[in-house]
Amino acid sequence: MLASIRESDVRIPDGWRVVRLGDVAEVIGGSTPSRVVSEFWNGDIPWVVPTEVTNLKGRFLVSTTDTITSDGMRSAGIKMIPANSVLLTSRATIGAVAINKIPVSTNQGFQSLVPRRDVDTLWLYYLAGSMKRQLDRLAVGSTFREVHRSTMRKVQILLPPIDQQRKIAEVLDSIDDAIERTDGVIGATEQVRDALLYELLSRGMPGWHNEWRDVPGVGTLPASWDVVRLGDVAEVVTGGTPLRSCPDYYGGTTPWVKPTDLAKGNTVSTSEEYLTDDGVAVSRLLPQGAVLVSCIGTIGEVAIATIPMCTNQQINALVPNEKVVSSFLYWVCTSLSDFLRTSAAKTAVPILNKSSFSKVAIPLPSIGEQHAICRVLNSVDDSLECLRSERDSMQVLKISVADGLLTGRVRAPVVRD
Repeated sequence: MLASIRESDVRIPDGWRVVRLGDVAEVIGGSTPSRVVSEFWNGDIPWVVPTEVTNLKGRFLVSTTDTITSDGMRSAGIKMIPANSVLLTSRATIGAVAINKIPVSTNQGFQSLVPRRDVDTLWLYYLAGSMKRQLDRLAVGSTFREVHRSTMRKVQILLPPIDQQRKIAEVLDSIDDAIERTDGVIGATEQVRDALLYELLSRGMPGWHNEWRDVPGVGTLPASWDVVRLGDVAEVVTGGTPLRSCPDYYGGTTPWVKPTDLAKGNTVSTSEEYLTDDGVAVSRLLPQGAVLVSCIGTIGEVAIATIPMCTNQQINALVPNEKVVSSFLYWVCTSLSDFLRTSAAKTAVPILNKSSFSKVAIPLPSIGEQHAICRVLNSVDDSLECLRSERDSMQVLKISVADGLLTGRVRAPVVRD
Protein backbone atom coordinates (compact mmCIF):
# COMPACT_ATOMS: atom_id res chain seq x y z
CA MET A 1 0.00 0.00 0.00
CA LEU A 2 1.21 3.53 -0.68
CA ALA A 3 1.72 6.19 1.99
CA SER A 4 -0.10 8.64 -0.27
CA ILE A 5 -2.66 7.45 -2.79
CA ARG A 6 -3.63 9.58 -5.76
CA GLU A 7 -6.00 8.68 -8.56
CA SER A 8 -3.16 9.24 -11.00
CA ASP A 9 -1.06 6.66 -9.16
CA VAL A 10 -3.55 3.78 -8.99
CA ARG A 11 -6.80 2.78 -10.60
CA ILE A 12 -9.48 3.14 -7.96
CA PRO A 13 -12.33 0.63 -8.42
CA ASP A 14 -15.86 1.93 -8.80
CA GLY A 15 -17.44 2.54 -5.42
CA TRP A 16 -14.09 2.60 -3.57
CA ARG A 17 -12.74 5.76 -1.94
CA VAL A 18 -9.37 7.13 -0.88
CA VAL A 19 -9.60 7.97 2.81
CA ARG A 20 -7.35 8.36 5.82
CA LEU A 21 -7.01 5.59 8.37
CA GLY A 22 -8.38 7.98 10.99
CA ASP A 23 -11.57 8.26 8.91
CA VAL A 24 -12.35 4.55 9.25
CA ALA A 25 -11.07 3.91 12.78
CA GLU A 26 -10.40 5.71 16.02
CA VAL A 27 -6.68 5.39 16.74
CA ILE A 28 -5.94 4.71 20.41
CA GLY A 29 -2.51 4.53 22.01
CA GLY A 30 -1.59 3.02 25.36
CA SER A 31 0.60 3.53 28.40
CA THR A 32 2.05 1.77 31.45
CA PRO A 33 1.00 2.50 35.02
CA SER A 34 3.80 2.90 37.56
CA ARG A 35 5.22 -0.48 38.49
CA VAL A 36 6.09 0.67 41.99
CA VAL A 37 2.45 1.28 42.92
CA SER A 38 0.95 -2.12 43.68
CA GLU A 39 -2.59 -0.70 43.68
CA PHE A 40 -2.30 -0.15 39.92
CA TRP A 41 -1.79 -3.84 39.11
CA ASN A 42 -3.59 -7.20 39.27
CA GLY A 43 -7.01 -5.72 38.77
CA ASP A 44 -9.79 -6.82 36.43
CA ILE A 45 -8.75 -4.90 33.29
CA PRO A 46 -6.71 -6.92 30.74
CA TRP A 47 -3.50 -5.08 29.74
CA VAL A 48 -1.67 -6.08 26.54
CA VAL A 49 2.02 -5.83 25.64
CA PRO A 50 3.34 -6.26 22.06
CA THR A 51 4.86 -9.71 22.64
CA GLU A 52 1.38 -11.08 23.31
CA VAL A 53 0.46 -10.09 19.77
CA THR A 54 3.72 -11.09 18.07
CA ASN A 55 3.62 -14.50 19.79
CA LEU A 56 -0.09 -15.05 19.16
CA LYS A 57 -1.12 -18.16 17.27
CA GLY A 58 -4.04 -17.09 15.13
CA ARG A 59 -5.99 -13.89 14.76
CA PHE A 60 -7.81 -13.47 18.05
CA LEU A 61 -6.54 -12.40 21.46
CA VAL A 62 -8.76 -13.76 24.25
CA SER A 63 -6.64 -13.24 27.38
CA THR A 64 -3.63 -11.35 28.72
CA THR A 65 -0.84 -12.12 31.15
CA ASP A 66 -1.12 -8.84 33.07
CA THR A 67 -4.09 -6.91 34.38
CA ILE A 68 -4.42 -3.42 35.79
CA THR A 69 -6.91 -1.60 38.01
CA SER A 70 -9.13 1.33 37.15
CA ASP A 71 -6.82 3.49 39.28
CA GLY A 72 -3.91 2.30 37.19
CA MET A 73 -5.77 3.24 34.02
CA ARG A 74 -6.54 6.72 35.27
CA SER A 75 -3.01 7.29 36.53
CA ALA A 76 -1.51 6.58 33.09
CA GLY A 77 -4.30 8.14 31.04
CA ILE A 78 -5.12 4.82 29.40
CA LYS A 79 -8.24 4.48 27.29
CA MET A 80 -10.18 1.22 27.11
CA ILE A 81 -10.25 -0.52 23.73
CA PRO A 82 -13.59 -2.22 23.05
CA ALA A 83 -13.82 -5.83 21.94
CA ASN A 84 -13.51 -6.55 18.21
CA SER A 85 -10.99 -3.81 17.60
CA VAL A 86 -7.63 -4.23 15.87
CA LEU A 87 -4.57 -4.17 18.12
CA LEU A 88 -1.69 -2.78 16.03
CA THR A 89 1.88 -2.66 17.36
CA SER A 90 3.58 0.62 16.57
CA ARG A 91 6.86 0.62 18.50
CA ALA A 92 10.02 -1.49 18.12
CA THR A 93 8.08 -4.34 16.51
CA ILE A 94 5.84 -2.48 14.07
CA GLY A 95 2.82 -3.82 12.21
CA ALA A 96 1.83 -6.93 14.18
CA VAL A 97 -1.94 -7.23 14.47
CA ALA A 98 -4.62 -9.08 16.41
CA ILE A 99 -8.34 -8.77 17.06
CA ASN A 100 -9.20 -8.53 20.75
CA LYS A 101 -12.25 -10.59 21.64
CA ILE A 102 -12.46 -8.92 25.05
CA PRO A 103 -12.17 -5.24 26.08
CA VAL A 104 -8.51 -4.47 26.81
CA SER A 105 -6.01 -1.75 27.59
CA THR A 106 -2.51 -1.68 26.12
CA ASN A 107 0.94 -0.33 26.83
CA GLN A 108 2.61 2.39 24.76
CA GLY A 109 3.69 -0.06 22.07
CA PHE A 110 0.31 0.15 20.30
CA GLN A 111 -1.76 2.43 18.11
CA SER A 112 -4.91 0.33 18.07
CA LEU A 113 -7.80 0.76 15.65
CA VAL A 114 -11.44 0.91 16.76
CA PRO A 115 -13.51 0.56 13.58
CA ARG A 116 -16.11 3.22 12.87
CA ARG A 117 -19.56 2.67 11.38
CA ASP A 118 -19.66 0.63 8.15
CA VAL A 119 -16.15 -0.68 8.69
CA ASP A 120 -15.70 -4.45 9.04
CA THR A 121 -13.29 -5.43 11.84
CA LEU A 122 -11.87 -8.44 10.03
CA TRP A 123 -11.27 -6.43 6.85
CA LEU A 124 -9.52 -3.75 8.94
CA TYR A 125 -7.38 -6.47 10.53
CA TYR A 126 -6.18 -7.70 7.14
CA LEU A 127 -5.68 -4.17 5.86
CA ALA A 128 -3.58 -3.22 8.90
CA GLY A 129 -1.60 -6.45 8.58
CA SER A 130 -0.72 -5.55 4.99
CA MET A 131 0.72 -2.17 6.02
CA LYS A 132 3.86 -3.33 7.85
CA ARG A 133 6.40 -2.09 5.28
CA GLN A 134 4.56 1.19 4.89
CA LEU A 135 4.49 1.73 8.66
CA ASP A 136 8.17 0.82 8.97
CA ARG A 137 8.98 3.66 6.55
CA LEU A 138 6.90 6.09 8.61
CA ALA A 139 8.52 5.16 11.93
CA VAL A 140 10.76 7.70 13.65
CA GLY A 141 13.09 7.64 16.65
CA SER A 142 16.58 6.45 17.49
CA THR A 143 16.30 4.35 20.66
CA PHE A 144 12.84 3.01 19.77
CA ARG A 145 11.45 3.50 16.29
CA GLU A 146 7.72 4.07 16.44
CA VAL A 147 4.77 5.37 14.47
CA HIS A 148 3.00 8.20 16.25
CA ARG A 149 -0.77 8.44 16.53
CA SER A 150 -0.95 11.55 14.37
CA THR A 151 1.01 9.81 11.62
CA MET A 152 -1.12 6.67 11.84
CA ARG A 153 -4.33 8.66 11.48
CA LYS A 154 -3.08 10.34 8.27
CA VAL A 155 -2.12 7.15 6.43
CA GLN A 156 -4.16 6.98 3.24
CA ILE A 157 -5.96 3.75 2.35
CA LEU A 158 -8.44 2.44 -0.18
CA LEU A 159 -11.89 1.92 1.37
CA PRO A 160 -14.23 -0.52 -0.40
CA PRO A 161 -17.98 -0.60 0.22
CA ILE A 162 -18.96 -2.60 3.30
CA ASP A 163 -20.15 -5.61 1.29
CA GLN A 164 -16.77 -5.76 -0.47
CA GLN A 165 -14.98 -5.42 2.88
CA ARG A 166 -16.85 -8.41 4.23
CA LYS A 167 -16.20 -10.53 1.15
CA ILE A 168 -12.48 -9.69 1.17
CA ALA A 169 -12.32 -10.61 4.85
CA GLU A 170 -14.22 -13.84 4.19
CA VAL A 171 -11.77 -14.95 1.50
CA LEU A 172 -8.66 -14.15 3.56
CA ASP A 173 -10.22 -15.62 6.69
CA SER A 174 -10.84 -18.92 4.89
CA ILE A 175 -7.14 -19.10 3.96
CA ASP A 176 -6.17 -18.36 7.57
CA ASP A 177 -8.55 -21.08 8.76
CA ALA A 178 -6.81 -23.57 6.44
CA ILE A 179 -3.40 -22.45 7.74
CA GLU A 180 -4.54 -22.89 11.34
CA ARG A 181 -5.96 -26.35 10.63
CA THR A 182 -2.65 -27.35 9.07
CA ASP A 183 -0.77 -25.92 12.06
CA GLY A 184 -2.99 -28.05 14.28
CA VAL A 185 -2.13 -31.19 12.32
CA ILE A 186 1.57 -30.25 12.47
CA GLY A 187 1.37 -29.85 16.25
CA ALA A 188 -0.41 -33.18 16.69
CA THR A 189 2.07 -34.95 14.39
CA GLU A 190 5.00 -33.49 16.30
CA GLN A 191 3.52 -34.88 19.52
CA VAL A 192 3.18 -38.31 17.89
CA ARG A 193 6.78 -38.15 16.68
CA ASP A 194 8.07 -37.16 20.14
CA ALA A 195 6.13 -39.99 21.76
CA LEU A 196 7.45 -42.45 19.18
CA LEU A 197 10.99 -41.17 19.72
CA TYR A 198 10.78 -41.83 23.46
CA GLU A 199 9.13 -45.23 23.01
CA LEU A 200 11.51 -46.49 20.32
CA LEU A 201 14.64 -45.36 22.18
CA SER A 202 13.51 -46.96 25.44
CA ARG A 203 11.51 -50.03 24.36
CA GLY A 204 12.89 -50.72 20.90
CA MET A 205 10.92 -51.78 17.84
CA PRO A 206 7.50 -53.28 18.69
CA GLY A 207 7.67 -57.08 18.84
CA TRP A 208 11.48 -57.21 18.72
CA HIS A 209 12.08 -57.64 22.46
CA ASN A 210 10.63 -59.44 25.47
CA GLU A 211 13.28 -58.65 28.10
CA TRP A 212 14.35 -55.26 29.44
CA ARG A 213 16.82 -53.93 32.00
CA ASP A 214 17.15 -50.73 34.01
CA VAL A 215 20.30 -48.74 33.32
CA PRO A 216 21.12 -46.03 35.92
CA GLY A 217 21.18 -42.61 34.31
CA VAL A 218 19.71 -43.90 31.04
CA GLY A 219 16.45 -45.66 31.88
CA THR A 220 14.75 -48.90 30.87
CA LEU A 221 16.18 -50.49 27.72
CA PRO A 222 15.89 -53.80 25.86
CA ALA A 223 18.23 -56.30 27.52
CA SER A 224 20.12 -56.92 24.26
CA TRP A 225 21.05 -53.26 23.77
CA ASP A 226 24.43 -51.86 24.73
CA VAL A 227 25.01 -48.57 26.53
CA VAL A 228 27.94 -46.56 25.21
CA ARG A 229 29.32 -43.05 25.31
CA LEU A 230 29.01 -40.72 22.37
CA GLY A 231 32.78 -40.75 22.07
CA ASP A 232 32.71 -44.55 21.65
CA VAL A 233 30.62 -44.44 18.48
CA ALA A 234 31.76 -41.15 16.94
CA GLU A 235 34.73 -38.84 16.72
CA VAL A 236 33.81 -35.57 18.40
CA VAL A 237 35.07 -32.56 16.44
CA THR A 238 34.78 -28.99 17.70
CA GLY A 239 34.62 -26.41 14.95
CA GLY A 240 36.58 -23.20 14.68
CA THR A 241 36.64 -19.74 13.15
CA PRO A 242 39.39 -18.87 10.63
CA LEU A 243 41.00 -15.49 11.25
CA ARG A 244 38.65 -12.72 10.25
CA SER A 245 41.67 -10.55 9.44
CA CYS A 246 42.49 -12.90 6.56
CA PRO A 247 39.90 -12.31 3.81
CA ASP A 248 41.38 -15.14 1.75
CA TYR A 249 39.66 -17.59 4.13
CA TYR A 250 36.13 -16.45 3.28
CA GLY A 251 33.95 -16.29 0.18
CA GLY A 252 34.56 -19.81 -1.12
CA THR A 253 32.18 -22.71 -1.70
CA THR A 254 32.34 -24.78 1.52
CA PRO A 255 29.52 -23.99 3.99
CA TRP A 256 30.70 -22.68 7.34
CA VAL A 257 27.84 -23.51 9.69
CA LYS A 258 26.73 -21.81 12.91
CA PRO A 259 23.98 -22.79 15.41
CA THR A 260 21.41 -20.56 13.69
CA ASP A 261 21.81 -22.75 10.59
CA LEU A 262 20.94 -25.86 12.63
CA ALA A 263 17.64 -24.41 13.82
CA LYS A 264 16.20 -24.41 10.29
CA GLY A 265 15.52 -28.15 10.06
CA ASN A 266 16.85 -31.64 10.68
CA THR A 267 19.40 -31.39 7.85
CA VAL A 268 21.78 -28.62 6.84
CA SER A 269 23.53 -27.99 3.52
CA THR A 270 23.77 -24.20 3.33
CA SER A 271 24.95 -21.35 5.54
CA GLU A 272 25.27 -17.59 5.58
CA GLU A 273 29.05 -17.79 5.08
CA TYR A 274 31.34 -19.99 3.01
CA LEU A 275 35.05 -20.82 3.30
CA THR A 276 37.70 -21.03 0.63
CA ASP A 277 40.04 -24.01 0.41
CA ASP A 278 42.54 -22.01 2.49
CA GLY A 279 39.86 -21.40 5.12
CA VAL A 280 38.95 -25.09 5.18
CA ALA A 281 42.64 -25.99 5.58
CA VAL A 282 42.86 -24.12 8.90
CA SER A 283 39.48 -25.40 10.04
CA ARG A 284 38.25 -29.01 9.83
CA LEU A 285 36.22 -30.39 6.94
CA LEU A 286 33.41 -32.62 8.17
CA PRO A 287 32.08 -35.43 5.97
CA GLN A 288 28.53 -35.82 4.75
CA GLY A 289 26.53 -37.56 7.48
CA ALA A 290 28.23 -35.82 10.41
CA VAL A 291 25.76 -35.00 13.19
CA LEU A 292 26.07 -31.37 14.31
CA VAL A 293 25.07 -30.34 17.84
CA SER A 294 25.19 -26.77 19.16
CA CYS A 295 27.09 -26.71 22.46
CA ILE A 296 27.71 -23.03 23.28
CA GLY A 297 25.02 -20.43 23.91
CA THR A 298 22.04 -22.15 22.35
CA ILE A 299 22.46 -25.78 23.46
CA GLY A 300 20.96 -28.83 21.79
CA GLU A 301 20.11 -27.79 18.23
CA VAL A 302 20.78 -30.85 16.05
CA ALA A 303 21.11 -31.44 12.31
CA ILE A 304 22.79 -33.81 9.87
CA ALA A 305 25.30 -32.46 7.35
CA THR A 306 24.05 -33.48 3.91
CA ILE A 307 27.28 -32.33 2.21
CA PRO A 308 30.88 -31.82 3.45
CA MET A 309 31.12 -28.63 5.54
CA CYS A 310 32.88 -26.81 8.38
CA THR A 311 31.41 -25.36 11.60
CA ASN A 312 32.29 -22.66 14.06
CA GLN A 313 33.39 -23.36 17.65
CA GLN A 314 29.84 -23.32 18.98
CA ILE A 315 29.17 -26.71 17.41
CA ASN A 316 30.46 -30.16 18.34
CA ALA A 317 30.20 -32.52 15.38
CA LEU A 318 29.85 -36.28 15.69
CA VAL A 319 31.53 -38.21 12.88
CA PRO A 320 30.01 -41.70 13.31
CA ASN A 321 32.05 -44.90 13.10
CA GLU A 322 30.88 -48.33 11.96
CA LYS A 323 28.93 -48.96 15.19
CA VAL A 324 26.22 -46.40 14.55
CA VAL A 325 24.01 -45.15 11.75
CA SER A 326 24.21 -41.38 11.21
CA SER A 327 20.43 -40.95 11.22
CA PHE A 328 20.08 -42.96 14.44
CA LEU A 329 22.74 -40.78 16.07
CA TYR A 330 20.74 -37.73 15.00
CA TRP A 331 17.57 -39.03 16.66
CA VAL A 332 19.43 -39.95 19.85
CA CYS A 333 20.94 -36.45 20.08
CA THR A 334 17.53 -34.93 19.38
CA SER A 335 16.08 -36.92 22.30
CA LEU A 336 18.93 -35.62 24.50
CA SER A 337 18.36 -31.91 23.79
CA ASP A 338 16.83 -31.12 27.18
CA PHE A 339 19.44 -33.20 29.01
CA LEU A 340 22.28 -31.44 27.16
CA ARG A 341 20.87 -28.04 28.08
CA THR A 342 20.68 -28.93 31.78
CA SER A 343 24.18 -30.47 31.66
CA ALA A 344 25.81 -27.34 30.24
CA ALA A 345 28.08 -25.32 32.50
CA LYS A 346 26.09 -22.51 34.15
CA THR A 347 28.19 -19.61 32.94
CA ALA A 348 27.26 -16.25 31.40
CA VAL A 349 27.23 -18.12 28.09
CA PRO A 350 26.16 -21.76 28.67
CA ILE A 351 28.71 -24.25 27.35
CA LEU A 352 28.86 -28.03 26.98
CA ASN A 353 32.53 -28.77 26.38
CA LYS A 354 33.90 -31.49 24.14
CA SER A 355 35.01 -33.71 27.04
CA SER A 356 31.63 -33.67 28.80
CA PHE A 357 29.80 -34.11 25.51
CA SER A 358 31.90 -37.15 24.58
CA LYS A 359 31.00 -38.86 27.87
CA VAL A 360 27.21 -38.65 27.46
CA ALA A 361 25.73 -42.16 27.67
CA ILE A 362 23.40 -43.36 24.92
CA PRO A 363 21.53 -46.60 24.08
CA LEU A 364 22.91 -48.63 21.17
CA PRO A 365 20.77 -51.26 19.40
CA SER A 366 22.03 -53.47 16.60
CA ILE A 367 22.66 -51.81 13.23
CA GLY A 368 19.57 -53.55 11.84
CA GLU A 369 17.34 -52.16 14.59
CA GLN A 370 18.90 -48.71 14.24
CA HIS A 371 17.84 -48.70 10.59
CA ALA A 372 14.34 -49.90 11.50
CA ILE A 373 13.90 -47.19 14.15
CA CYS A 374 15.10 -44.53 11.71
CA ARG A 375 12.65 -45.66 9.03
CA VAL A 376 9.74 -45.10 11.43
CA LEU A 377 10.91 -41.72 12.69
CA ASN A 378 12.03 -40.50 9.27
CA SER A 379 8.64 -41.37 7.76
CA VAL A 380 6.88 -39.22 10.38
CA ASP A 381 9.38 -36.42 9.79
CA ASP A 382 8.76 -36.64 6.03
CA SER A 383 5.06 -36.18 6.69
CA LEU A 384 5.83 -33.16 8.86
CA GLU A 385 7.96 -31.67 6.11
CA CYS A 386 5.11 -32.04 3.63
CA LEU A 387 2.69 -30.39 6.06
CA ARG A 388 5.08 -27.50 6.70
CA SER A 389 5.59 -27.04 2.97
CA GLU A 390 1.81 -26.98 2.47
CA ARG A 391 1.43 -24.38 5.23
CA ASP A 392 4.23 -22.22 3.79
CA SER A 393 2.59 -22.35 0.36
CA MET A 394 -0.72 -21.21 1.84
CA GLN A 395 1.02 -18.33 3.62
CA VAL A 396 2.57 -17.20 0.34
CA LEU A 397 -0.84 -17.55 -1.34
CA LYS A 398 -2.45 -15.44 1.38
CA ILE A 399 0.03 -12.59 0.86
CA SER A 400 -0.59 -12.61 -2.88
CA VAL A 401 -4.38 -12.81 -2.56
CA ALA A 402 -4.45 -10.11 0.13
CA ASP A 403 -2.43 -7.74 -2.04
CA GLY A 404 -4.82 -8.22 -4.96
CA LEU A 405 -8.03 -7.93 -2.94
CA LEU A 406 -7.03 -5.04 -0.68
CA THR A 407 -5.88 -2.88 -3.60
CA GLY A 408 -8.88 -3.71 -5.76
CA ARG A 409 -6.82 -5.27 -8.54
CA VAL A 410 -8.74 -8.47 -7.87
CA ARG A 411 -12.43 -8.15 -7.06
CA ALA A 412 -14.07 -10.54 -4.64
CA PRO A 413 -17.50 -11.46 -6.04
CA VAL A 414 -20.38 -10.30 -3.87
CA VAL A 415 -23.58 -12.31 -4.11
CA ARG A 416 -26.62 -10.16 -3.49
CA ASP A 417 -30.13 -11.43 -2.72
